[in-house]
Amino acid sequence: MSDDGVSALELERSVFDSCEADILGAAFEKAWAFVEFDPLLGPLEAAERQSELARCLMVLFKLGNTDAASIANASIAHLRKAAARQTAA
Repeated sequence: MSDDGVSALELERSVFDSCEADILGAAFEKAWAFVEFDPLLGPLEAAERQSELARCLMVLFKLGNTDAASIANASIAHLRKAAARQTAA
């Protein structure tokens, strides 16, 4: 188990129960409202934005954050930082 209490196996898991899926769905909807038209993410096509957003939400959830608004906001911030790094490179 890692220092933060999340095992490598837990991070690799790709199946979520219905309650977890509901939380992730709500988080996706909240975040997508901002990510869909975010000019800072300009180079990403919509499908790529959706995939990146979903991946980010799932990782944060697996790390123990189960609040939909919190993981939505953290995911938006992560995507913007990643886009800024790519633009600067």
